[in-house]
Amino acid sequence: MTLASKTPAPYGETLAQSIRIGFMALRAIVRTLRNRRAAYQVAELPDYLLNDLGLKRDDVHEALSADWRQDPTYKLALTASQRRRSI
Repeated sequence: MTLASKTPAPYGETLAQSIRIGFMALRAIVRTLRNRRAAYQVAELPDYLLNDLGLKRDDVHEALSADWRQDPTYKLALTASQRRRSI
């Protein structure tokens, strides 16, 4: 069987899939922007509270300096987890 013998999907299905993918992408962008805002709030915490979270101020600044499409809270969570394991 070759790829040319497959029948294409009906127009309505591909349009519905495209719309669904678009909404999923929009939700991911909104979630990332919300998490970036939360990371900015973490950056405003004093050093002793950051230390309680297992973070340093440099970790927060490094996470926030990443591209706008990357979730800084994910990077902060990984950093804190790695620091807890090394202790």
